[in-house]
Amino acid sequence: MTLFTSRSLVSAVYLALAMGVSTNYVHAKTPAPVAYQAVTQEQIMQKPTAAEVLEIVYSPKQSSLFVSSPNWEDETLSRTLVLDPTTLAIQQEIPMDVKSFGVALDDAADRLYLTQGFNGGIAVVDTARKELIKRITVQEKINFQEAIAAADFGQARKEGLLKMLERFNVTEDYPYKMRELVVDKKNHRVFAPGLGLGFDSVLFVVNTQTMELEKVLPGFGYNVVGITLDEANNRLFVSNMQGQIMVVNSQTLNIDQVWETQADQLLNLSYDPEHNRLFGVDQGIDRDDARNLHLEREYKRRSPGHQVFVLDASNGKTLAVMPTGEVPIGLRFDAASQRLFVANRGGVREKEGKGSVSVFDTVNYKPLQTIELAPHPNSLEYIPAEKALYVSVKNDGNSKEKGTKERMVRIQF
Repeated sequence: MTLFTSRSLVSAVYLALAMGVSTNYVHAKTPAPVAYQAVTQEQIMQKPTAAEVLEIVYSPKQSSLFVSSPNWEDETLSRTLVLDPTTLAIQQEIPMDVKSFGVALDDAADRLYLTQGFNGGIAVVDTARKELIKRITVQEKINFQEAIAAADFGQARKEGLLKMLERFNVTEDYPYKMRELVVDKKNHRVFAPGLGLGFDSVLFVVNTQTMELEKVLPGFGYNVVGITLDEANNRLFVSNMQGQIMVVNSQTLNIDQVWETQADQLLNLSYDPEHNRLFGVDQGIDRDDARNLHLEREYKRRSPGHQVFVLDASNGKTLAVMPTGEVPIGLRFDAASQRLFVANRGGVREKEGKGSVSVFDTVNYKPLQTIELAPHPNSLEYIPAEKALYVSVKNDGNSKEKGTKERMVRIQF
């Protein structure tokens, strides 16, 4: 999903902290590459949209794009935007009361789920009625000083965490932040990784029939972030920022395997069921001090980052590595054209952002085009029938100071 760029104290703390398996999955025959024609400026539509635009999902049933739009100045003004996919015009604004981030759609059930990463919950929107129908609480606030003092941490870790909390004047808050989430329609569940603020990460499991928290799974290490689903085989892939992928059985809710990968910071994942591959962006941000503090040991980086890893979804082994722009973040895979789209943020908190979108051929694992899209491309959605890619573009420091609206972009291939 997204890099949280809140001015809030909690955001600042968060950013500061911030094996072989069964071979029953058959790889399909590799298709022939699809001819590619480079995108020109005439094929790119850009529209100033709102103070903040983040994650995007397309509803074929509603013929609309749904975009999370938090408001950092007054979170009661946060919205879910409903956009026309052809013109990018705002068709409707759904009040959200608090900030929302990640989005996951169950189109058949007219349900849109959104993480409310700084408010301990998951929101449910009725996409037919265009209204918020429930906020599902998945965690309660804690006293951080008391919780860290009672935790089974080494003294250096406790002192380091308490020093950060004191610096940002944080006492009572939620122990986990949430970014991405996925809907498992087959097993009637929503899965949302929870990034531990000083604690080991967890996975929140929500039952979509009762719309209540079903379970909290522990054991996801330092800063769990990426998530994608192999619904047919009941496999949930969850990545963290210490080079691991956990394979969760989405029926039994057991962690069946933990893979040590060659990637270092798999922020976002995408699964290709036809060829049993995982695509993951490896960020490349310096997290050494915070990660070493959390792990209570020196962690050796596995890759330089700023690239895409292609992994065998049978065992986590690397199939290919493709260099991207600086700080890749969002990605979308299109099976029909065998193309992978990656949003490259182009740095964090830059005064003048120079982000881009990379287009890759996933047959030969070759770059096809880099589309400059300053300042900070963030999240992506793709409509295969329209051959259209949608990008949320974040402000850099200069545009934020000017109060410029963040943009939605449509790229016609």
